[in-house]
Amino acid sequence: MTLHEPGSIGDLEVPNRGVFRSVRTRFVSDGVPTPELAAHLGARANGGAGLVVGPAQMLVHPSASGPSYVDAYDDDAVDALATVADAVHDAGSVIVGQLTHTGGEETGDWEMQPQLAPSASPSDAAYEIPKAMDSADVRSVRDGFVAAAKNLEAAGFDGVELNAGPYSVLRQFLSPRYNARTDEYGGDWEGRARFVNEVLARVGEATAGPVGLHLSLAELEYGGYEFDDIPALLASLEGFDYLSCTVGTRATFDRTHAGLAAAAPDLLEPIRTAVDAVDIPVVGRQPLTTAADVERLFDAGVDFVGFTRQLLADERTVEAIGEGKRHDRCLECNQKCLEGVYGHAHGGHVECVVNPRTGRERDLPPIADAEPAALPRRVLVVGGGPGGMRFASAAADRGHDVTLREAAGELGGQLRLAARGPLEPLARAKEDLEAAVREAGVTVELESRVTADSIESDWDAVVVATGATRPDPDAYDFEGDVIDALDVLDGASVDGDVLLFDDNRWVIAFQTGLRLVEEATTVEVVTTDHYPGFATEQPNLPGFVAALQAGGATFKGHHTLEAVDSDGTATLRNTLTGERSTRTPDTIVVAGRRRADESLYLELRDRRDGVYRVGDAVAPRKLDRAYYDGELLARRL
Repeated sequence: MTLHEPGSIGDLEVPNRGVFRSVRTRFVSDGVPTPELAAHLGARANGGAGLVVGPAQMLVHPSASGPSYVDAYDDDAVDALATVADAVHDAGSVIVGQLTHTGGEETGDWEMQPQLAPSASPSDAAYEIPKAMDSADVRSVRDGFVAAAKNLEAAGFDGVELNAGPYSVLRQFLSPRYNARTDEYGGDWEGRARFVNEVLARVGEATAGPVGLHLSLAELEYGGYEFDDIPALLASLEGFDYLSCTVGTRATFDRTHAGLAAAAPDLLEPIRTAVDAVDIPVVGRQPLTTAADVERLFDAGVDFVGFTRQLLADERTVEAIGEGKRHDRCLECNQKCLEGVYGHAHGGHVECVVNPRTGRERDLPPIADAEPAALPRRVLVVGGGPGGMRFASAAADRGHDVTLREAAGELGGQLRLAARGPLEPLARAKEDLEAAVREAGVTVELESRVTADSIESDWDAVVVATGATRPDPDAYDFEGDVIDALDVLDGASVDGDVLLFDDNRWVIAFQTGLRLVEEATTVEVVTTDHYPGFATEQPNLPGFVAALQAGGATFKGHHTLEAVDSDGTATLRNTLTGERSTRTPDTIVVAGRRRADESLYLELRDRRDGVYRVGDAVAPRKLDRAYYDGELLARRL
């Protein structure tokens, strides 16, 4: 079996076996999907996904609510949902809508109401104790699934998928952790599955298309069901036309959406177990499905392969795999796909570090389809980091004659240092950016340091991508010696008792700390926040904190490093109370902040026209801004 063979689910013919799984976007306004959502899902269909599942977060009942959810139970949502279905159909793909009730894994803040759940068992991801559903609630929510499914059918969706994964009252009914009922909906597997089976049956009777079940194969929570329960779990369920495999709960999303900080559960063996337990099509995936996983998933017995974050990184992945072409790879960073939604960045919609088009599909066509430059120019790019490389390849693809000069002996800029330890997946960014530069025909000149005087006058445009300077420990004006965290990552030897001052607040504190616990006798991390690296993306933060603690590091929160005396004594000041304390470690390491390396740009700007800058040369920011700056300038030049 291959990814590009046609498949079927009941009577539904699917053009290939690549699936874009349901993903949260926040492209919702007053419970109705926006045109941005249609464009987002349509782009994945245009990129080759034969089956699109979504949108995510479609609710079946007003007792579950929130600003990011589609009120699929409301007839007023049908017209907008129809535009979503049309966008996928216009690309030649099919779409199945995923329905959910969040149960006790949300809050009632939006509607000021209690959350309904099987029992009054709170989720570790929510602070509210839910209301245990009475018989009227059970009937009402069950009817809500039916009403929402009918609305999807009226909107032109090809089928319905019921969510029994994270954010799901259906999974909570199945769970011994969340379901402590003593009536017919609790107890053993048969009782706990009763509500799910009733919903499946009613939806199946009310709609003509296939009805799928999106099921967590294990909850990964203490007291929840486990992978060993898969045979009993699936034996208790009936009435669904395909099985979509997922894992975990809302409280375990740092592992179910594992990124740089935590090891993801391998789902191949659990999926094999599930395949053996059912005689219907199975959609399988890994926590991050890559091209390398496709054959392994088929070998495990799945009929369809599900992708999520990888199709955010490159919506044409399925097409590229079929044609044997290169595609940009997901970095597992969770910076924009999850943090953009949960952290409400840029209005709270889905984005991607390596793909500026994700979340902006209405405004930005695929870079391969962008209009050729009306007036091709000779362009010099100074700096071979991510911003410079992204600009260079995109500008060359649009027809400009681009030369890139890099002072070092290889491309990559600060990615060469960043892609170490837990951030090793960032090496994919360097590799993919370099490959794009080669494919676009950019002239690359390494070991070519550029000054304002050395730039020839006949360039039509100069793009400065010189990045940022390293933090300067001397800027703290300490009397004693301190070591910059980047020097530690670059190989500086550190031993004895180490104090690490986190003045960066991002992931470098963890990256440095994890290196230090391997070499030092003790490591104390001092931070002005609750934890070190507090601005690290929420999906990654718990895993990094746990890893540092497991390595023996201790934390001193709400303190700043006020002074370092000539004898190495460190003075700490409590940022809340003002109280001071001292300690004398063997070594003090400071994770500071970088500054824009803007001197070349400022000098050139005063000498000539057609000078631009991108990425950290504008201001030091996260990796996504380098991609965005570079590509946006290339699209406009």
